[in-house]
Parts: sequence; structure tokens; C-alpha cells
Amino acid sequence: MLYWMLFTLLGVFMVKYYTAVEMRKLERRLERVKDDLGQVKDKLRRVQEHNDQVRSEEEDFEDRVRRIKETIEDLEIRLTTAGEEEGDEKVIISDGPPAPRPF
Repeated sequence: MLYWMLFTLLGVFMVKYYTAVEMRKLERRLERVKDDLGQVKDKLRRVQEHNDQVRSEEEDFEDRVRRIKETIEDLEIRLTTAGEEEGDEKVIISDGPPAPRPF
């Protein structure tokens, strides 16, 4: 009977030791995963900041392009209007001295 009790006690201690060793391994693994997760979070934060910066630059560029297009359209309208006015003046002007051209 004493042998069974010693054998059982030895088995309990072996299981307890094995569990402690495996827990330490698991804790080390968990720490590595936490470190890797922290690195990935930092990388994600940097990428999001870069993405926000690129988005802002893109919006600025699109705004400049829109303004340039509006300026070009305005100039085209003004040139077309000025050309029509010159054409109207040529038709209206008769044998008198030429009228000064507006700038």
C-alpha cells in the first residue's frame, strides 16, 4: 500500500512539474506574441498616418487641378466674349477712325 501511495505522490509531482514547465513555455510564447502584436500595431499606426498624409496631399492636388480647370474655363469664356465683341465692333464700325481697343 505504501508503494501505491509513493507512486501516486510521485505521479502527482511529475504532472505538477510538467504543468509548470509547459506554463512557462506558454507564458514565453505569449510574451513573444504580445511583442509581435505591439510591433504590428506600431506599423499599422505608421501606415495609417502615411495614408492620411497621402490622402491629404491627393485632396490638395485635386483642389489645385480643379482651380486650374476653372481658371482655364474662365479664360476661354473671356477670350470668346472678347472675340465676339471685336467681331461686333468690326461690323458696327463704319468709315470713321478706329475705336480704341479695350484691354
